[in-house]
Amino acid sequence: MRCVLHETKEEKVKLYLLTQEENQSDDSFDSCVVVAENEEAARNVHPMGDWDRVDVWTYNPEDIEVFYLGPARKDLEKAGFSLKVNNVICSSFN
Repeated sequence: MRCVLHETKEEKVKLYLLTQEENQSDDSFDSCVVVAENEEAARNVHPMGDWDRVDVWTYNPEDIEVFYLGPARKDLEKAGFSLKVNNVICSSFN
């Protein structure tokens, strides 16, 4: 007989802090908090949603440091955030 005391499912939606020091010019982002399924997905998020806007963020996703903050609330989509659209929770623009 197998006894399972506690099983945890891996949370699908997680919060990550992204920072970059490659582009420290005026009118650029230095960090943001994003919703993503994993570190790689988080690294590929752009604060403005458009990688053609390298003037305000780093030029290369490999320059981004990613820090896992914890699981996101299950009702996060009710606030308008999702993995596919609008996944930047907040950002720091200098």
